[in-house]
Amino acid sequence: MKITPILLVVFTVFSLNTFAQDFPYTSLEGHTSRVTKIVFSPDGAMLASTSEDRTIRLWNIATGTHRHTLTGHNSRIYSVAFSPDGLTLASGSENGRIRFWNVTTGQYRVTLEGHSRSVGSVAFSPDGQTLASGSSDRTIRLWNATTGQYRVTLEGHSESINSVAFSPDGQTLASGSSDRTIRLWNATTGFHKQTLTGHTSSIYDISFIEDGKTLASKSNDGTIRLWDVTTGQHKETLSVNGLQNISINSDGTMLAGVYSSHNISLWDIATESAITDLTGHTSTIYDVTFSPDGKTLASGGNDHTVRLWDLSTRVNITPSTIESPPIGQQFSIDINIVGGQDVRGYEIIVEYDRNSVNYVSHAHGDYLSDKVYRGPIVRKLGGVSFSNVSTAEAGEGDGTLATITFKVLSRSASTISLSAILSNSDGVRLPYIVISGKVIEPPWDVNGDGSVDILDLSYVAARFGDEGQTEADVNRDGVVDIKDLITVASGMGREADAPSMHHQSRKELPSRATVQQWLTEARQLNLTDPTSQTGILFLEYLLASLIPRETVLLPNYPNPFNPETWIPYQLAQPADVVISIFSIDGTVIRTLDLGHKPTGTYQDKTVAAYWDGRNEIGEFVASGVYFYTLTAGKFKSTRKMLIRK
Repeated sequence: MKITPILLVVFTVFSLNTFAQDFPYTSLEGHTSRVTKIVFSPDGAMLASTSEDRTIRLWNIATGTHRHTLTGHNSRIYSVAFSPDGLTLASGSENGRIRFWNVTTGQYRVTLEGHSRSVGSVAFSPDGQTLASGSSDRTIRLWNATTGQYRVTLEGHSESINSVAFSPDGQTLASGSSDRTIRLWNATTGFHKQTLTGHTSSIYDISFIEDGKTLASKSNDGTIRLWDVTTGQHKETLSVNGLQNISINSDGTMLAGVYSSHNISLWDIATESAITDLTGHTSTIYDVTFSPDGKTLASGGNDHTVRLWDLSTRVNITPSTIESPPIGQQFSIDINIVGGQDVRGYEIIVEYDRNSVNYVSHAHGDYLSDKVYRGPIVRKLGGVSFSNVSTAEAGEGDGTLATITFKVLSRSASTISLSAILSNSDGVRLPYIVISGKVIEPPWDVNGDGSVDILDLSYVAARFGDEGQTEADVNRDGVVDIKDLITVASGMGREADAPSMHHQSRKELPSRATVQQWLTEARQLNLTDPTSQTGILFLEYLLASLIPRETVLLPNYPNPFNPETWIPYQLAQPADVVISIFSIDGTVIRTLDLGHKPTGTYQDKTVAAYWDGRNEIGEFVASGVYFYTLTAGKFKSTRKMLIRK
């Protein structure tokens, strides 16, 4: 009976689907002017903040206490970065000078001089050996990060360079500029590799996300563009009109941006929808940034303060992106919680596109104990909600709240929107971050017939060389080529019945020579990524399946015919091929010497033997029954055909 009041409180909370969340934060105070730039140390234990008071302050994140104040710059500080080991801090200023600082002692080490104008961005290489600096003098300089010695200047941008970033593997340096372009450089040699274009206004920040697989560029044109780091190809554009000073967390699931000058909005990248707002600053916010683990967001502004927002509790869909299975099949998603504290009960609300998927069932996870009170399941068109309250101990830490199963109705892109209400033992709502998910249409069904098969390969191959926006340009690099075909082939290798081709007719299958050509071109590219390797393996299987197991003479077509017909056959091994045509009395009236043929199937009109209905002297033969014999090495077979006039 003692549990009843808690249950009543909890389910009163659950009756509400939305609420304003008050996220806890710590305020760091000490600057005497507006805070312009903030950055976390690589381990997330320390924060550096710069201010127009021309100082840098170092803070302990765990305690929220001030450690050192770094003084010495005699002009505005525009950029700051920690070395990978967290022991050195680099700062760039308005007068073009860069300073190195000892983080442990707060002491100045050395000044780097060479830029003629302000240094808008500095970044250390992952091995800590190189510092890159981007300047409004339109150059990037590479420096020895230990001694501060100048190494090389990279030139090519036509306007100010606002951001530089190293890829996590240290192989690539990316730069974003007011000239609206991104340049990719070989981080060792400084050689210019590629220029990425598409933004229509200045690029003010770039960052590597998703373990370095994706480059995110933020522009004053109101968009964020995501680029494939390996190919340099544009992947996606996110519209963020109204948000400024945007930061993206390291796994690429969430972004934070400033709106209305002193409020912060958190957004779910997968669904491009708002998660929640963070309010607390009393004046304009100039910078926001996520900690390396994404559990803290720091913001600094005109109120002279730095605020640390606790985002450690989150509820998310796993996986966040699901490639749609074939129509009629099912898939499941987990609703996970990370960093929960005293979670006594929850309500899950899931909304989905009812034209694409349909809710089948759900099962509660093991985050709460078996001693629970389960609320009713509420279903509506395109949505379902359910709840669970523990009558024993509360949940702590990470775990799975529930698993939901859907059935695929249409292989189309759609969103699975998640919201939840968490309650503690006192019936108080707990703040959390929610990350929704999306179902994506596999890029392999290029002809749009609802299945991925040989027809999709043929569709792509028939459009080799096409440029512009087309379904056949699967990797969206602006041209249809062998890379697109490999990607589609990789999808065939992932299908539930792959790599079976039992449902394909012989007329739909490409020739062995065609598949061999595809394989040759694919292997010449030396592609090592998993998608390409899967595609190449499927093409190898396809080639093997096109090799006949026995030599066979097939029925001619059309039959009856007038005056021409095609005679198909298949060879299990290379042979000299001759087809002899006889009248009903056994007289040879025509011999087709096809020469030496390799193993393969010779079925369609481009490769099958052709007879125009004429004899050896060019006269059309009379109507009636005729016989044709295939001789291929030691193999010989005869069939009957009919000319009808």
